[in-house]
Amino acid sequence: MNHRERSWFYLVFDFNSSVIPSIWKRVLVIMIFALGVTIAHGNNLPMSQPILGSIIPGIVLGLLLVFRTNTAYDRYWEGRKLIGLISKNCCIMAKNIMVFVSESNSEDYQKKISHIKLLIAMFIAIKLQLRQEKVNEEIKNYISEIQYLELTRTKNMPLQMTKWLAIYFNELAKNNTINELTFMTWNQKIEEIFIAFGGCQRIATTPIPKAYSIHLKHLLLIYCFAIPFQFVAELSWWTVPVAGVISFALLGIEAIGLEIENPFGYDHNDLPLDNITTTMTEDIQEIIDSGSFNNSELWQGLVSLHQIT
Repeated sequence: MNHRERSWFYLVFDFNSSVIPSIWKRVLVIMIFALGVTIAHGNNLPMSQPILGSIIPGIVLGLLLVFRTNTAYDRYWEGRKLIGLISKNCCIMAKNIMVFVSESNSEDYQKKISHIKLLIAMFIAIKLQLRQEKVNEEIKNYISEIQYLELTRTKNMPLQMTKWLAIYFNELAKNNTINELTFMTWNQKIEEIFIAFGGCQRIATTPIPKAYSIHLKHLLLIYCFAIPFQFVAELSWWTVPVAGVISFALLGIEAIGLEIENPFGYDHNDLPLDNITTTMTEDIQEIIDSGSFNNSELWQGLVSLHQIT
């Protein structure tokens, strides 16, 4: 058995990442109801009502479910693109600051490194803000005590951090460390990060309209509870598993849309924000460790390529 086949079967039995934990109770209720209909039919009660299958046409319900899932996935994919844009811009800004900001003493160097680490803290702050969480130990490792205390009092942590970065860029421009064009470009990059964060906030705070979600749930329940009446005459006891399979398929599709419409949480199918944070942090830390173009030992000729390899 090759790796692809193993992965396929692994996914089949990966119940934690599926919607089974969230829908099995509803499916069980429908199966129990189907069992009651089957028993009643066995006692010669008029339970066979195939006409119920036309109350809600399958194509109508299918289109509603497809629209629901597609809308949720659009939100999921847009969230992934925005998070990727934020991560990319943080890494680009870390590279720019490390390479193009020169330092004449240890204080300048420490200030430069602290603002590079502030980019890591900004990404963590965006993650916390989207999850409606407060500052914690994760972000404390990349900012000063004063900054940490200030963040505990602010409602919009990323906005506060863009302010700190803008002040730093302004200082660099006043000291002629960077030119006016670089100053404007860097501020634009920071603004792009904040605009992307605003897009993520829009996704996180604007759910699918409640009336639409409620109406879809009503139609699903009516359809699922009508299933036993359609099949009991032909399937008898097989009506119970058939009702379970059909309700599992329909309720599962609806549950998938519900789970991914806000992709910034802790669900198994949400965006892996913690992994993205770790990867970005490692990339920026590597930039810090490698030194700047002008100050690294390699470019000064103190270390040869042969020594590195």
